Amino acid sequence: MSFEEYAALARQLSEQRRAGEQHAATESARRRDLHAAVDSLQQRLTAQGQRLDQLGRAIGVDQPSPTAGPGAGASGDVTSWPGPPSGPGSVSAAGSVPPSGSGSASATGFGPATAPVTGGG
Repeated sequence: MSFEEYAALARQLSEQRRAGEQHAATESARRRDLHAAVDSLQQRLTAQGQRLDQLGRAIGVDQPSPTAGPGAGASGDVTSWPGPPSGPGSVSAAGSVPPSGSGSASATGFGPATAPVTGGG
C-alpha cells in the first residue's frame, strides 16, 4: 500500500467518522425536541383536564372515580357518563347550527340558504 492510498483511506475514514458524529448529534437534537413537545402536550392536557373538572363541578356533573377509565363506570357501563344537553338552545354534534328554516346556510354547506335575486333583463 502506497502512502497516497493510505492517506486517501485515512481521509475517507475521517469523513465517515464526522458524518456519524453529525448524524448522532442530529438524532440527539431530534429526540430532545420530541421530548420537549411531549412534555408540552402533557402539560396542556393536564391543564385542560383540570379545567374540564372545574367546569364539571360548576355545572354539577358527577365525576367518575380517577381509577375508572373513560366510559367505564363501576360496572363497566358506558351509560354512566352524562350525555350532551338536549332541547332548544343546545349545541348539536355538528357545532352551533342555526335552527332549520332560519334562512341561512350552516357551516357545513347543508341546510336552507337564500340566493341573491338578479333582475332579468
